[in-house]
Amino acid sequence: MTSLLSYTLHDGGSGPLLVLSHALGMDREAWAPLRAQVGPQARILAFDHPGHGGSPPLQGPGSMDALVEAAAALLREVAREPVVWVGISMGAMVGMGLAIRHPSLLRGLVVAHSAAHYPDAGRALWDARIATVRREGVAAIADAVMGRYFHADFRAARPEAVAQARATLLATSPDGYAACCEAVRDVDWRDGLPSIPCPVLVIAGARDEGTPLGMSQAIAQVVPGAELAVLPQASHIGAVEQPESFARLLRAFVRDRCMAPGTGEPAAEQADGYARGLQQRRRVLGDDWVDRSLAGRTAFNTEFQELITRHAWNDIWGRPALGDRTRRFMVLSMMLGLHAWEEFALHVRAALDGRDDSRLTPDEIKEVILMAAIYCGVPTANHAMGIAGGILKERGQA
Repeated sequence: MTSLLSYTLHDGGSGPLLVLSHALGMDREAWAPLRAQVGPQARILAFDHPGHGGSPPLQGPGSMDALVEAAAALLREVAREPVVWVGISMGAMVGMGLAIRHPSLLRGLVVAHSAAHYPDAGRALWDARIATVRREGVAAIADAVMGRYFHADFRAARPEAVAQARATLLATSPDGYAACCEAVRDVDWRDGLPSIPCPVLVIAGARDEGTPLGMSQAIAQVVPGAELAVLPQASHIGAVEQPESFARLLRAFVRDRCMAPGTGEPAAEQADGYARGLQQRRRVLGDDWVDRSLAGRTAFNTEFQELITRHAWNDIWGRPALGDRTRRFMVLSMMLGLHAWEEFALHVRAALDGRDDSRLTPDEIKEVILMAAIYCGVPTANHAMGIAGGILKERGQA
């Protein structure tokens, strides 16, 4: 299959090739703020999806499969190497499809402000939008789309950016736009997400009403080793609203998950270390706590979170000389001795909820505290006894 998509290739830099995949009603120029932040040394392939910018529309009814196959043809013809796919909204949906259907084409995937599936109520809204565009043209929905793409504070502060996005939307052919709406309406990658083999970064906007945080969490929770970061002052087009923060997350992801240090080669071992660390972290602390922690990722703390997951949970907790039970005893003792009471309470709960081979009993936790009374002092042990006793009481185990 020969690609018919219009694209721009900047291949004079170094590192893995970044493929920028835009949102519905936008085009490759919408990435200009992010490109400015990533810098001239980045290798970038930016393209227009069918019916957008310089690319011809899909033939016949729109389908996500058609968008995915068009993108796959572009990668085989132009990229000719595994790429880091960076997609927003519809562009991220196409990226998920590539990772599921054509995994050899990707070395990394960024899923920003997107969804893997829409419930019936959401599909009905897409039906209404499609009907309006086919009947009245794209201009009839332009104001509503800008309201979803950019939050009110951004629209007030950056009217020129909103005007440019609006002009791009208005230049999109109604038939091409409606066909892509049909593809987005029918997307459903839920069954395939657990099979994605490449590193995945999910980015959400805290102020995104079109694809709220829960949709991003649903993706991150089922893709093996996926990480979730939240842009606090972004709505639906974070690469325009917060390009500095978006670029910071992207650079860290490419460096730590998609490249070996000092090389341009995929960091398979490093990515595996993160995935193993995340698995170990879930096994020791439980899915609920880890999911809440990942949901709290921001551009500011994402590198610290990656460091902890990779080094503490894989490099240390993953060492074979000591089992999880022994390490639980050690961590409880150290957190108690350091007066790190939040961490102590976290590990008490995790120890009580541990799997059969690593669970600690209330009596075993009591023994830790009794030892601490001798070596750390009675007041410290008394405080620990109060924390552990309160946890046991709330669980009906006191």
